[in-house]
Amino acid sequence: MWRLLAGFVLLLSAADAAPVGDRTVPDFGKKYHVKGELNLPYSGDSGLKEPFEVWYDLEGNRSRIDYRNSTVRTFLIGNDLDYGVIYKITPVNTETEVQAIKYFQLKGTKEDPISPQAALPDLQDFEFEKMEDYAGVQCEVWKKVTQAGHKKNTYRLWVKRPEGSDSPAVPYHFEMEGFNTLLESHNDKYMIDYSDFSSQTESDIFTPPGGMTYEEFPDPPEEHQILANPLQDYVSTSPVSHAHRLFGSFKEKFNRLYKNEKEHEERENNFVHGFRYVHSTNRAGLTYSLGINQFADWSEAELARRRGLIIPERKKTVTE
Repeated sequence: MWRLLAGFVLLLSAADAAPVGDRTVPDFGKKYHVKGELNLPYSGDSGLKEPFEVWYDLEGNRSRIDYRNSTVRTFLIGNDLDYGVIYKITPVNTETEVQAIKYFQLKGTKEDPISPQAALPDLQDFEFEKMEDYAGVQCEVWKKVTQAGHKKNTYRLWVKRPEGSDSPAVPYHFEMEGFNTLLESHNDKYMIDYSDFSSQTESDIFTPPGGMTYEEFPDPPEEHQILANPLQDYVSTSPVSHAHRLFGSFKEKFNRLYKNEKEHEERENNFVHGFRYVHSTNRAGLTYSLGINQFADWSEAELARRRGLIIPERKKTVTE
Protein backbone atom coordinates (compact mmCIF):
# COMPACT_ATOMS: atom_id res chain seq x y z
CA MET A 1 0.00 0.00 0.00
CA TRP A 2 1.26 3.43 -0.88
CA ARG A 3 1.06 5.72 2.08
CA LEU A 4 0.00 9.32 1.52
CA LEU A 5 2.74 11.14 3.40
CA ALA A 6 1.89 14.71 4.30
CA GLY A 7 4.86 16.98 3.60
CA PHE A 8 5.09 19.93 5.91
CA VAL A 9 7.82 21.68 7.82
CA LEU A 10 7.63 21.93 11.60
CA LEU A 11 7.77 25.67 12.13
CA LEU A 12 8.97 26.94 15.48
CA SER A 13 8.48 30.36 16.96
CA ALA A 14 11.54 32.36 17.87
CA ALA A 15 10.89 31.58 21.52
CA ASP A 16 10.49 27.83 20.97
CA ALA A 17 13.14 27.24 18.31
CA ALA A 18 15.50 24.49 19.40
CA PRO A 19 19.06 25.67 20.04
CA VAL A 20 21.87 24.09 18.00
CA GLY A 21 25.13 25.03 19.68
CA ASP A 22 24.88 28.78 20.10
CA ARG A 23 22.34 29.08 17.28
CA THR A 24 18.64 28.36 16.94
CA VAL A 25 17.10 26.53 14.01
CA PRO A 26 15.96 29.10 11.40
CA ASP A 27 12.28 30.03 11.59
CA PHE A 28 10.51 30.84 8.30
CA GLY A 29 7.17 31.69 9.85
CA LYS A 30 3.81 29.96 9.65
CA LYS A 31 2.76 31.72 6.47
CA TYR A 32 4.82 32.63 3.42
CA HIS A 33 5.08 32.96 -0.34
CA VAL A 34 8.25 31.99 -2.22
CA LYS A 35 9.42 31.24 -5.75
CA GLY A 36 11.88 28.49 -6.59
CA GLU A 37 13.67 26.72 -9.40
CA LEU A 38 14.30 22.99 -9.20
CA ASN A 39 17.51 21.87 -10.88
CA LEU A 40 17.90 18.18 -11.82
CA PRO A 41 21.44 17.89 -13.24
CA TYR A 42 21.31 14.10 -13.76
CA SER A 43 17.90 13.95 -15.49
CA GLY A 44 17.98 13.97 -19.29
CA ASP A 45 20.96 14.51 -21.54
CA SER A 46 21.85 17.91 -20.10
CA GLY A 47 19.81 18.19 -16.92
CA LEU A 48 16.48 19.87 -16.33
CA LYS A 49 15.25 23.03 -14.60
CA GLU A 50 11.68 23.63 -13.44
CA PRO A 51 10.33 26.85 -11.89
CA PHE A 52 7.65 26.71 -9.20
CA GLU A 53 5.84 29.00 -6.79
CA VAL A 54 4.51 28.19 -3.31
CA TRP A 55 1.95 29.81 -1.01
CA TYR A 56 1.98 28.26 2.45
CA ASP A 57 -0.39 28.76 5.39
CA LEU A 58 0.20 26.36 8.26
CA GLU A 59 -2.46 27.77 10.60
CA GLY A 60 -5.01 27.71 7.76
CA ASN A 61 -4.00 24.09 7.02
CA ARG A 62 -3.55 24.83 3.32
CA SER A 63 -0.96 25.43 0.63
CA ARG A 64 -0.80 26.00 -3.09
CA ILE A 65 2.00 25.06 -5.47
CA ASP A 66 2.18 26.15 -9.11
CA TYR A 67 4.66 24.58 -11.50
CA ARG A 68 6.17 26.07 -14.64
CA ASN A 69 4.53 29.49 -14.47
CA SER A 70 1.14 28.10 -13.37
CA THR A 71 0.95 25.55 -16.20
CA VAL A 72 0.13 23.08 -13.42
CA ARG A 73 -1.60 24.17 -10.20
CA THR A 74 -2.01 22.12 -7.02
CA PHE A 75 -4.04 23.00 -3.92
CA LEU A 76 -3.49 21.06 -0.68
CA ILE A 77 -6.47 21.84 1.54
CA GLY A 78 -6.36 20.02 4.86
CA ASN A 79 -9.81 21.19 6.02
CA ASP A 80 -11.79 19.96 2.99
CA LEU A 81 -14.00 16.88 3.45
CA ASP A 82 -13.06 14.60 6.34
CA TYR A 83 -9.31 14.29 5.89
CA GLY A 84 -8.35 16.92 3.37
CA VAL A 85 -8.03 16.96 -0.42
CA ILE A 86 -5.34 17.71 -2.98
CA TYR A 87 -6.74 19.38 -6.10
CA LYS A 88 -4.73 19.52 -9.31
CA ILE A 89 -5.43 21.48 -12.50
CA THR A 90 -3.20 20.43 -15.37
CA PRO A 91 -3.09 20.14 -19.17
CA VAL A 92 -3.31 16.56 -20.38
CA ASN A 93 -2.67 14.92 -23.74
CA THR A 94 -4.83 11.98 -24.77
CA GLU A 95 -5.43 10.07 -28.00
CA THR A 96 -8.13 12.58 -28.93
CA GLU A 97 -7.08 15.78 -27.12
CA VAL A 98 -3.99 17.94 -26.91
CA GLN A 99 -3.39 20.10 -23.85
CA ALA A 100 -6.93 19.62 -22.55
CA ILE A 101 -7.31 21.15 -19.08
CA LYS A 102 -8.24 18.45 -16.57
CA TYR A 103 -9.25 18.62 -12.91
CA PHE A 104 -8.10 15.88 -10.53
CA GLN A 105 -8.38 15.25 -6.80
CA LEU A 106 -6.74 13.00 -4.24
CA LYS A 107 -8.65 12.57 -0.98
CA GLY A 108 -6.91 12.09 2.33
CA THR A 109 -7.74 9.20 4.66
CA LYS A 110 -7.82 8.73 8.42
CA GLU A 111 -4.39 7.09 8.22
CA ASP A 112 -2.97 9.64 5.73
CA PRO A 113 -4.69 13.02 6.04
CA ILE A 114 -3.74 15.88 3.73
CA SER A 115 -1.53 18.59 5.20
CA PRO A 116 -0.07 21.71 3.60
CA GLN A 117 3.13 21.14 1.64
CA ALA A 118 6.05 23.39 2.56
CA ALA A 119 8.55 24.73 0.04
CA LEU A 120 11.34 24.17 2.55
CA PRO A 121 12.76 21.12 4.30
CA ASP A 122 11.92 20.32 7.90
CA LEU A 123 15.06 21.52 9.71
CA GLN A 124 14.68 19.17 12.67
CA ASP A 125 17.95 17.19 12.98
CA PHE A 126 19.82 19.72 10.82
CA GLU A 127 23.00 21.12 12.34
CA PHE A 128 24.71 24.43 11.75
CA GLU A 129 27.76 23.78 9.56
CA LYS A 130 29.33 27.13 8.62
CA MET A 131 28.87 30.65 7.30
CA GLU A 132 29.28 30.93 3.54
CA ASP A 133 28.69 33.43 0.76
CA TYR A 134 25.92 32.42 -1.62
CA ALA A 135 24.99 34.66 -4.58
CA GLY A 136 26.66 37.59 -2.87
CA VAL A 137 24.81 37.04 0.42
CA GLN A 138 26.44 35.84 3.64
CA CYS A 139 24.38 32.81 4.67
CA GLU A 140 24.21 30.25 7.43
CA VAL A 141 24.61 26.71 6.06
CA TRP A 142 22.57 24.01 7.82
CA LYS A 143 23.38 20.37 7.15
CA LYS A 144 21.84 16.94 7.65
CA VAL A 145 23.17 13.50 6.68
CA THR A 146 20.97 10.40 6.33
CA GLN A 147 21.72 6.84 5.33
CA ALA A 148 19.53 3.91 4.29
CA GLY A 149 21.22 0.83 2.90
CA HIS A 150 23.84 1.99 0.41
CA LYS A 151 22.31 5.46 0.03
CA LYS A 152 23.99 8.24 1.98
CA ASN A 153 22.42 11.65 1.37
CA THR A 154 23.77 15.01 2.47
CA TYR A 155 21.28 17.91 2.64
CA ARG A 156 22.28 21.56 2.96
CA LEU A 157 20.19 24.70 3.22
CA TRP A 158 21.66 28.19 2.77
CA VAL A 159 19.66 30.73 4.75
CA LYS A 160 19.96 34.40 5.71
CA ARG A 161 18.72 35.34 9.17
CA PRO A 162 18.05 39.05 9.79
CA GLU A 163 20.10 40.24 12.75
CA GLY A 164 18.37 42.03 15.59
CA SER A 165 14.97 41.50 13.98
CA ASP A 166 11.86 39.41 14.54
CA SER A 167 11.51 38.92 10.79
CA PRO A 168 11.55 35.30 9.52
CA ALA A 169 14.70 33.80 8.07
CA VAL A 170 15.09 33.95 4.27
CA PRO A 171 16.01 30.81 2.27
CA TYR A 172 18.40 31.06 -0.68
CA HIS A 173 19.46 27.58 -1.75
CA PHE A 174 18.77 23.92 -0.92
CA GLU A 175 20.89 21.04 -2.14
CA MET A 176 20.90 17.27 -1.86
CA GLU A 177 23.93 15.20 -2.83
CA GLY A 178 23.65 11.44 -2.77
CA PHE A 179 26.57 9.06 -2.33
CA ASN A 180 26.21 5.32 -2.99
CA THR A 181 28.56 3.37 -0.77
CA LEU A 182 28.37 0.22 -2.92
CA LEU A 183 29.00 2.03 -6.21
CA GLU A 184 31.46 4.38 -4.47
CA SER A 185 30.08 7.35 -6.38
CA HIS A 186 28.11 10.54 -5.99
CA ASN A 187 25.29 9.42 -8.26
CA ASP A 188 22.43 11.72 -7.25
CA LYS A 189 22.00 15.44 -6.84
CA TYR A 190 19.34 18.10 -7.04
CA MET A 191 19.15 21.75 -6.05
CA ILE A 192 16.51 24.39 -5.41
CA ASP A 193 17.19 28.11 -5.75
CA TYR A 194 14.73 30.30 -3.82
CA SER A 195 13.73 33.90 -4.53
CA ASP A 196 11.10 36.53 -3.67
CA PHE A 197 10.49 35.18 -0.19
CA SER A 198 7.70 37.03 1.61
CA SER A 199 5.67 36.54 4.79
CA GLN A 200 2.53 37.80 3.04
CA THR A 201 -0.11 35.70 1.28
CA GLU A 202 -3.64 36.43 0.07
CA SER A 203 -6.52 34.28 1.29
CA ASP A 204 -8.19 33.80 -2.09
CA ILE A 205 -4.98 32.37 -3.59
CA PHE A 206 -5.75 29.06 -1.82
CA THR A 207 -9.22 28.59 -3.35
CA PRO A 208 -9.37 25.92 -6.10
CA PRO A 209 -11.50 26.72 -9.17
CA GLY A 210 -15.16 26.04 -8.42
CA GLY A 211 -17.92 24.70 -10.61
CA MET A 212 -15.68 21.99 -12.06
CA THR A 213 -15.89 18.22 -11.92
CA TYR A 214 -12.78 16.86 -10.24
CA GLU A 215 -11.87 13.29 -11.26
CA GLU A 216 -9.74 10.67 -9.57
CA PHE A 217 -6.16 10.51 -10.79
CA PRO A 218 -5.58 8.08 -13.67
CA ASP A 219 -3.75 4.77 -13.30
CA PRO A 220 -1.31 3.58 -12.17
CA PRO A 221 -2.46 4.25 -8.59
CA GLU A 222 1.07 3.96 -7.19
CA GLU A 223 1.95 7.21 -9.01
CA HIS A 224 -0.96 9.22 -7.56
CA GLN A 225 1.12 10.73 -4.75
CA ILE A 226 3.84 11.95 -7.14
CA LEU A 227 1.21 13.38 -9.49
CA ALA A 228 -0.67 15.12 -6.70
CA ASN A 229 2.30 16.50 -4.75
CA PRO A 230 5.55 16.45 -6.78
CA LEU A 231 7.49 18.86 -4.57
CA GLN A 232 7.30 16.57 -1.55
CA ASP A 233 10.03 14.26 -2.88
CA TYR A 234 12.49 17.15 -3.23
CA VAL A 235 12.12 18.89 0.14
CA SER A 236 11.77 15.70 2.15
CA THR A 237 14.97 14.48 3.79
CA SER A 238 14.07 10.81 3.59
CA PRO A 239 16.86 8.94 1.76
CA VAL A 240 14.24 6.71 0.12
CA SER A 241 11.83 8.80 -1.98
CA HIS A 242 8.57 7.86 -3.66
CA ALA A 243 10.53 7.52 -6.89
CA HIS A 244 12.81 4.95 -5.24
CA ARG A 245 9.81 3.03 -3.89
CA LEU A 246 8.22 2.93 -7.33
CA PHE A 247 11.25 1.05 -8.63
CA GLY A 248 9.79 -2.02 -6.93
CA SER A 249 6.58 -1.74 -8.96
CA PHE A 250 8.64 -1.28 -12.13
CA LYS A 251 10.66 -4.45 -11.46
CA GLU A 252 7.50 -6.44 -10.83
CA LYS A 253 5.73 -5.13 -13.93
CA PHE A 254 8.64 -5.85 -16.28
CA ASN A 255 9.94 -9.00 -14.52
CA ARG A 256 13.34 -7.50 -13.79
CA LEU A 257 16.01 -9.71 -12.23
CA TYR A 258 19.52 -8.31 -11.94
CA LYS A 259 22.73 -10.30 -11.77
CA ASN A 260 23.97 -8.77 -8.52
CA GLU A 261 23.39 -6.02 -5.97
CA LYS A 262 25.70 -3.62 -7.79
CA GLU A 263 23.66 -3.82 -10.99
CA HIS A 264 20.48 -3.39 -8.96
CA GLU A 265 21.81 -0.12 -7.49
CA GLU A 266 22.85 1.12 -10.93
CA ARG A 267 19.49 0.26 -12.51
CA GLU A 268 17.55 1.84 -9.65
CA ASN A 269 19.61 5.01 -10.05
CA ASN A 270 18.86 5.10 -13.79
CA PHE A 271 15.16 4.63 -13.04
CA VAL A 272 14.97 7.42 -10.46
CA HIS A 273 16.60 9.98 -12.76
CA GLY A 274 14.40 8.92 -15.67
CA PHE A 275 11.29 8.99 -13.49
CA ARG A 276 12.02 12.55 -12.39
CA TYR A 277 12.62 13.58 -15.99
CA VAL A 278 9.32 12.09 -17.18
CA HIS A 279 7.20 13.77 -14.53
CA SER A 280 8.93 17.15 -14.75
CA THR A 281 8.62 17.15 -18.55
CA ASN A 282 4.92 16.28 -18.29
CA ARG A 283 4.39 19.41 -16.20
CA ALA A 284 5.81 21.61 -18.96
CA GLY A 285 2.59 21.94 -20.99
CA LEU A 286 4.00 20.31 -24.13
CA THR A 287 1.98 18.79 -26.97
CA TYR A 288 3.24 15.32 -26.07
CA SER A 289 3.53 13.31 -22.87
CA LEU A 290 6.16 10.89 -21.63
CA GLY A 291 5.67 7.66 -19.74
CA ILE A 292 7.57 4.94 -17.89
CA ASN A 293 8.31 1.99 -20.16
CA GLN A 294 10.51 -1.12 -20.16
CA PHE A 295 13.63 0.95 -20.84
CA ALA A 296 13.30 3.14 -17.74
CA ASP A 297 16.22 1.41 -15.98
CA TRP A 298 18.61 1.83 -18.91
CA SER A 299 21.54 4.24 -18.79
CA GLU A 300 21.78 7.22 -21.16
CA ALA A 301 24.51 5.44 -23.13
CA GLU A 302 22.36 2.30 -23.52
CA LEU A 303 19.40 4.37 -24.71
CA ALA A 304 21.60 6.29 -27.13
CA ARG A 305 22.98 3.07 -28.63
CA ARG A 306 19.44 1.83 -29.09
CA ARG A 307 18.75 5.00 -31.07
CA GLY A 308 21.90 4.45 -33.12
CA LEU A 309 23.91 7.13 -31.32
CA ILE A 310 27.17 6.86 -29.46
CA ILE A 311 27.66 8.95 -26.33
CA PRO A 312 29.96 8.35 -23.38
CA GLU A 313 28.60 7.38 -19.98
CA ARG A 314 28.16 10.45 -17.80
CA LYS A 315 30.85 10.46 -15.18
CA LYS A 316 29.44 10.63 -11.67
CA THR A 317 32.08 8.73 -9.76
CA VAL A 318 33.76 10.63 -6.97
CA THR A 319 35.14 8.35 -4.29
CA GLU A 320 34.27 9.55 -0.85
